[in-house]
Amino acid sequence: MLEQQRLDYLQAMGIVQWMPRQPLSGAPAPRWLPVQAAHAPHPHQISSGEGHIVHPMAAELMHDKAPPEARQEQPSVRPGVADLPAADPGDTTVAAEIPVQAADLTPPRFELHFLRVSRCGVWVCDDAAQAEAMQAFAWRVMMAMTDHTGFMQPLLRFRWPFIESAHDDQSQPVALQALSAQWRFFTEQGAAYAVCFGADSQTWLSRVGVKPVYHAAAVTGVMQSAADKRLLWQALKDITEL
Repeated sequence: MLEQQRLDYLQAMGIVQWMPRQPLSGAPAPRWLPVQAAHAPHPHQISSGEGHIVHPMAAELMHDKAPPEARQEQPSVRPGVADLPAADPGDTTVAAEIPVQAADLTPPRFELHFLRVSRCGVWVCDDAAQAEAMQAFAWRVMMAMTDHTGFMQPLLRFRWPFIESAHDDQSQPVALQALSAQWRFFTEQGAAYAVCFGADSQTWLSRVGVKPVYHAAAVTGVMQSAADKRLLWQALKDITEL
């Protein structure tokens, strides 16, 4: 291997080579065999005063041919985007900060009452005072339409927050996760549709992806209105399996 090539390999590996500037007394003659410039990445540079070769990094030897001072990385400019003016070093004006909205950790407060009226149906209301009226009304409706009420289960109350705690995260995302898990429990047991009463029941069910087949403002209002009873009847008649 020629001396020039050996030095190039050692430079690429980051190994410093110490060489005398002048012939030393009693030392053998150096085997310096110069090669053509086309075979060398770049000529060696001798540092001033220290007597060793300045060794660049291996990445510079492999990818760059220009001297280090000429290898200024140019900023990438996307086509069609105008160049922004450079910032003035003497300008002390503070740029307007973008306001960052803090996460709202206030626990939402609502209460839903679920009633499994059949294997496929769930009735929901958001008023504890009307929960029993909903249960009685659902029993009469299912008896009239299917003549089978043996599946009807007791009321299940879902209240949020279910535990008053200042240390646990009870924000709206957590409430939606809990409500989604509750509805997923019903669907895994065969529930396929929902009937809801009250604004809160419709709002919270829609937030977990449940679209009721029928919605009314209050159970007592439906019980006292022939038109609302007719709408409920028609909504339930369109269901394949009640």
